[in-house]
Amino acid sequence: MSQFRRVVAQEKRLLAVVKADAYGHGLLLASRAFLAGGADQLGVHSLAEARTLRAGNVTAPILILGPLFGTEFTEASHLDAEVTIASVAAATEAVQAGVPLKAHLKVETGVNRQGVHEEELGVFLEVIARAGEIQLVGLSSHFSDIEDTTDHTFAHQQMARYQGYQEALVAAGHENLVQHMSCSAAVLLWDRTHGGLARVGISGYGLWPSRETLVAVRQRGRQEIELKRALTWKCRVAQIKLVQAQETVGYGRIWKAMTDSRIAVLPVGFADGWPRALSGRAHVLIQGRRAPLVGRICMNLCMADVTNIPEAAAGDQAVLLGQQGDEEITAESLAAHLGTISYEILTLPGPTWHRQG
Repeated sequence: MSQFRRVVAQEKRLLAVVKADAYGHGLLLASRAFLAGGADQLGVHSLAEARTLRAGNVTAPILILGPLFGTEFTEASHLDAEVTIASVAAATEAVQAGVPLKAHLKVETGVNRQGVHEEELGVFLEVIARAGEIQLVGLSSHFSDIEDTTDHTFAHQQMARYQGYQEALVAAGHENLVQHMSCSAAVLLWDRTHGGLARVGISGYGLWPSRETLVAVRQRGRQEIELKRALTWKCRVAQIKLVQAQETVGYGRIWKAMTDSRIAVLPVGFADGWPRALSGRAHVLIQGRRAPLVGRICMNLCMADVTNIPEAAAGDQAVLLGQQGDEEITAESLAAHLGTISYEILTLPGPTWHRQG
């Protein structure tokens, strides 16, 4: 986060997004690291995440980015958490809660997810005005495809649309709202997206949002920006099995040993966040070398072929995601196996895992 503190002007606030258990890194662990690294505020998705932070004695400002309902607004107020209001219906529920709230209006600029449309803005402001307890403090939106392409025409159109909302709100008397529309890619690409509050998501954890973002950033001459992955996912080898040639391994007997083989049994499976779809596709690192997964990944176990790693033994560290020696298993490579994105890979490790900084 200290690198982003250098990218974002000192007079602007920096928000670290720690939703989804801090992208799988551990909510409290990552939040404390971000604050120590220069973040001014934390962004969560849900009330439950805000509750966890406060219970963990995190006193920094919190912005709830996701939707709230009914009495959740009351608890958000008690937690001293700022809230996002993205519809007239949500504004009505916030007013009915009758509690002091600092609210950020989220407007629709092209994602067509959360957000108030232009034609709804007048009604929204009328609803908010009914409650003196609600203080409108921010204006936010979100980019649609800024990470997916090096052609940012649509992103520029979104910024122009956002500017229209800003001007309409100033005309309505809301002149000092905190402006924020950025994501990791936007923060890295254009200073003009930083507003008064720059939001950083996946890149705060050391990953580029996409290859296209990396290319676009380099094309803009920002060679000084380097990201270092924060997460290593690892376990211990539970057992080494000797399997004779022509014997099969695992459920369904889908893998057959062509020669006498040594199989490492690992205590991780799909119930622990290690997807069954990686069966026969991915590798793990043992003794600094790649060991292919064989057979089907089970609920809490999987198997890897260590025939070519004769020194592999029970108790060895096995890396599922991360670096060991000169080899590395990246989130991007696992995502390619699964037809998904690195974001999803980071959030796979479930609550069965111990996280440490």
